[in-house]
Amino acid sequence: METALIAIVAFLPMLVMLVVIHEWGHFATAKAFGVKVLEFGIGYPPRAFGFYTGKTPVLVDADTQVLVDGAARLLGPEIGSALQVGQFVRVSSTEDGAGNLVARSIEILPPGGRRRQSSLQEIGGDEYLHHEGPIRRLEGGSLVVADMLYSVNWLPLGGFVRLAGENNPAAPRSLAAQGVGPRAVILAAGAFMNAIFPIVAFTLMFMIPQNVTVGNVAVEQVADNSPAQSAGLRPGDLITHAAGREISHGSDLVRATTLSAGSEMEWIIEREGRPETVRLTPRVNPPEGQGATGIQISLVNQRQETRYELPWTAVAHGFTNTWEMLTLLRQEISSWISGTRTPQLSGPVGIAQITGEVTQQGGLRGWLVLSILFSINLAILNLLPIPMLDGGRLVFVGLEWVRGGKRVPPEREGMVHLIGFVVLIGLILLITYQDITRLIQGGSVLGG
Repeated sequence: METALIAIVAFLPMLVMLVVIHEWGHFATAKAFGVKVLEFGIGYPPRAFGFYTGKTPVLVDADTQVLVDGAARLLGPEIGSALQVGQFVRVSSTEDGAGNLVARSIEILPPGGRRRQSSLQEIGGDEYLHHEGPIRRLEGGSLVVADMLYSVNWLPLGGFVRLAGENNPAAPRSLAAQGVGPRAVILAAGAFMNAIFPIVAFTLMFMIPQNVTVGNVAVEQVADNSPAQSAGLRPGDLITHAAGREISHGSDLVRATTLSAGSEMEWIIEREGRPETVRLTPRVNPPEGQGATGIQISLVNQRQETRYELPWTAVAHGFTNTWEMLTLLRQEISSWISGTRTPQLSGPVGIAQITGEVTQQGGLRGWLVLSILFSINLAILNLLPIPMLDGGRLVFVGLEWVRGGKRVPPEREGMVHLIGFVVLIGLILLITYQDITRLIQGGSVLGG
């Protein structure tokens, strides 16, 4: 029970953080290009709860219709007798030559937006902006509507930003009315934010003082027929540098050799008080229990140090560490393609279990490093040409550009994304079933 609680408490904040970071990229760029944002959602519907904000002015003229007491009639400029501050309304708007929204229909709904039986026909359909929310103010011949919804939804599989006219260029302030360039920027912005987060997070981690145990890394044992034996390493050698980086802890050496797996690297060792240089190539798939180079090590002359970096050096380390994580991920994917390793896929349950275990072992720092890893994975996954994901939508934008502005019909694109959504949900359910089965059997995603 305690382990499950730790997993939930550690996983949910991470999920919310990464979703907000991703969706904020879409949100901010959409607003920058003048696209109307209707909803910022965490999780997928059905909706658990939400609140409306924003201050969108909407003009009213003699042609505006409103549903009052079950009957539709023209509203006209005198709106105070028909509308009140606080009423929840659904508005269908056009845009005038000056860029102002003008209401063509206003339907008064119960709080929360549930439509009641009415005789009002929604005017125009695709050529109107359909937005809703409570009335904030009535100002002469206009009203101000809080039509931006922030929602929390029941299915914890990600998040979304709902934009006006995603596949409808006729709607005012719609995404589809934008050119190829702005739409590509808006669609790619979420993955871009996930790619930027690791740099920011690493920078902050390096700036925070922390106590670390350091010392001299000594070779205890050298395996037969290993890269270390071929390089002439012996028990008692002290490893001071590897691939140009100082080695003061076992993790430093593991990181350096992992990043250089399959490529020759240079080590500087100290043997009997004298420095020597050796060259060896860490193995990509070493024998069980030997590691990449075939040595066992121990930390001698241990001491405690407080380490931190100044902001400008911390930023540089942030870029370096993010690049190194990308390198490790590339190596992992290459091993999948070559067949030397089998991909370990996890759904929400498995990811929560991983998060709980890493948080128990590594504390806040471990949790943050795992968040960085997941953020990088999200950035890459969302840019893959998978229907429904950002990369799949970017494919259709690219096709439009290649075809000289000729778009794939919205209904066909929508069908492709729908099929992709069904397949993706099916895959998630299958993986989740496997995660739950492993959990019941007492297994761990991390092994053991």
